[in-house]
Amino acid sequence: MLQDLPRDWFALFGLPVQFELDSALLKQRFCELQARYHPDRYAQASEQERRLAVQVTAFLNEAHSTLRQPRLRARYLLERAGLKFNDERDTLSDTAFLMQQIEWREAIETAEEAAEPLAALEQVTKNLKAELQDLEQHFAQAWQTQAYTEAKTTWLKMRFYERLREDAQSRLERLEDEA
Repeated sequence: MLQDLPRDWFALFGLPVQFELDSALLKQRFCELQARYHPDRYAQASEQERRLAVQVTAFLNEAHSTLRQPRLRARYLLERAGLKFNDERDTLSDTAFLMQQIEWREAIETAEEAAEPLAALEQVTKNLKAELQDLEQHFAQAWQTQAYTEAKTTWLKMRFYERLREDAQSRLERLEDEA
């Protein structure tokens, strides 16, 4: 069962190996595979087959989650191309970019303390999302031209922006809960 599935996640879902993907098609293929391998279908099977069905489901869930999220999909592509990652040591030395990150952190804090913090944080979140989309486009271009070092640098920036957006979003949700 598990051995019958392609190890490559793009092949698993019948998708081209590229950054841009058809999210509706990914979801459709995921649902088809989940229906085929769902553990409930193996309720009357042997213990080994039930265990395999659970493993297949976990494999499908991980593959789907990775390809569904742009930053994780980008990392998967880079790892697939042979690039190595060290999450503790892979950093950026781009001073201008790092200063920009400080400015974004200050903008989040300022927005939270504004007269209308909900509106201010919504705007910061919207701006961060736009920056992240720009980086995703830049990654796609670098990936297409096989500029893998540039793509990895862009991925590192995407990681920063995603964390900033998550921070702004969690502050926004906290304020909404308090309101």
